[in-house]
Amino acid sequence: MKKSIYLSLIVLLTLPPFAGKSHAGDTPETLLIRQSLANDISGYRRSNTELALKTYGQHFVTYQAHANGDPRAWTVLYESRDALADQMASDLKTWRYEVTRTVPFVNVRGNHAIATSIDSGQVIDRQSGVSTPVDLQRLWIFFKSENTWLATAMVTDLGDSLLPATSTASKGEITEFLQRESKSWEEGSAPNILELFDEHFTGYYTQDTFQPSTWKIAFNGTEEMEKWLEKRLPFVHYALERQVLHSAIGPSGDEALAVTRETVAVTHVNGPAKHQKERYVFWTMSRRSGSWKITNMLYDLGLADE
Repeated sequence: MKKSIYLSLIVLLTLPPFAGKSHAGDTPETLLIRQSLANDISGYRRSNTELALKTYGQHFVTYQAHANGDPRAWTVLYESRDALADQMASDLKTWRYEVTRTVPFVNVRGNHAIATSIDSGQVIDRQSGVSTPVDLQRLWIFFKSENTWLATAMVTDLGDSLLPATSTASKGEITEFLQRESKSWEEGSAPNILELFDEHFTGYYTQDTFQPSTWKIAFNGTEEMEKWLEKRLPFVHYALERQVLHSAIGPSGDEALAVTRETVAVTHVNGPAKHQKERYVFWTMSRRSGSWKITNMLYDLGLADE
């Protein structure tokens, strides 16, 4: 207990003034994530791309929500840190940022974390002097590597409401990939399931809501998932009916997202017990390794039927 308090004090004393106020329940890890998000917005305010980019990992992906809380309307915006950096440099030449950031929520489990931020203020055109108001909500995913928290993904322009989704037809290769994933569960094959996931993937249980503050991190990578499967698969059989409602692939073809609606039935091997659940799942995928791998999975989303 004394060690934890001591570490918290060290973190607080070493954070610069622009790191913002701490929140009840903050830990040394959540404070470091808040500091990372403060670096980002401070970089925009100072027109300092080097400072802002300290927040992002090399394989960072940006998803565009189009002011909608329903992921059936989302697309892939930037597929790498370099693509984001190019856009950031252009934006900072065009706009002066007078924007502040609050971070209402940070949840950490192991080396994985999720956070939300709200940016408010204005951006001012450097040539005309015309200002544009800013009110921007974002969802962030972080991974801790070599004692440093780096953002691996962000959903930008996130809306409060689940607006009617203008989902697009699913891409054939994404549908094929996700149907292969469901078949692996029905086969009860842990190796076949795990080979479809990135080793650092994160699995979230959203508790039938689309309120990130209620979400729980269920899986920290494939190692934890493998241990869970070893305890689970010998005793149950899965049957899945999966429909891919929406998918989008990024401009370079290396990153993708999808939303599925599915019915999952679980039968216990040693008895008559059977459980069935209908759910929505949001997926992100990457093939920077050469083949598609699942990077994030948010299951039991609280979405309405179309």
